[in-house]
Order: sequence, then C-alpha cells, then structure tokens
Amino acid sequence: MSLLTDALAVARLTRLVTRDEIGRPLRWTVLSAVDAGDLPAWAENLIDCPWCVAVWVALGVGVARAVAPRAWAPASRALAVSQLAGMLLAR
Repeated sequence: MSLLTDALAVARLTRLVTRDEIGRPLRWTVLSAVDAGDLPAWAENLIDCPWCVAVWVALGVGVARAVAPRAWAPASRALAVSQLAGMLLAR
C-alpha cells in the first residue's frame, strides 16, 4: 500500500513543481536563469519536464520513506488524497 501512496505523492509533488500555480515562482526563477545563461539549457528540463522532475521527486520520496517513515506516512497520504481528488475533479 505504501508503494501506491508514494506513487500518488510523487505524482502530486511533480505536478506542484511543473504545472501548478504554487510552483510558478520556482519555474520562473530557473527558466530566467537559463535564458540569462546563468544555468545550462538542460536545467530547464529539471523544472519543466514532468518525467524528469518525477525521477528526482521519487528519489526524495524514497529517502523520506526510508529515513523518516513515521513522519512521511501522513504527508504521503495527504499528497495521495490530493492527487486522487485532482484526478477526479479534472473530469
């Protein structure tokens, strides 16, 4: 069950970074730095590509599950429920 919960948490966190309004300042900062030449062009994929971001988010989720499972469990459940609700509301 924790695998499914964590997978949904990864999906939700990835969407927060790559698409949701709350992640816009982070995306704007990275994209502006790429445009200015302060960051390499591939850095854009690390903030804008859902597949790319999901890899790093999944790594963080795996570490959280291993290092602090009791603290991570309620957070992962909340993120999973948020993801499911979003999927249901998007229809």
